[in-house]
Amino acid sequence: KEMIAYHEEKGILTQAWSPLGRDNGVMEEPALKQLSSKYDKTVAQVILRWHIQNGVMPIPKATSSKRQLENFDIFDFHITDEDLQAIDQLTRADGRRKNQDPAVYEEF
Repeated sequence: KEMIAYHEEKGILTQAWSPLGRDNGVMEEPALKQLSSKYDKTVAQVILRWHIQNGVMPIPKATSSKRQLENFDIFDFHITDEDLQAIDQLTRADGRRKNQDPAVYEEF
């Protein structure tokens, strides 16, 4: 959150590369599945919307036109503050969710 605030202060748009987790299990998180049902959206859409509401531009990979359209269909709902905080609880101390270490994945 501090980095995002710093970026906003400097006019920098924070980006999230591979925000859907590279098949690292994030799609199976019980909290995200519950929110998916609550908002009648996919887990991926909830994750992408969470990024948008936190001032971050998500850049997901989508190999099919169906997934591309699904990824854009995130602007017709709003995640409550309480639910945003529930998603925040999935974050590790280093700011990541699961293992997406730039030292491991060249594209990061």
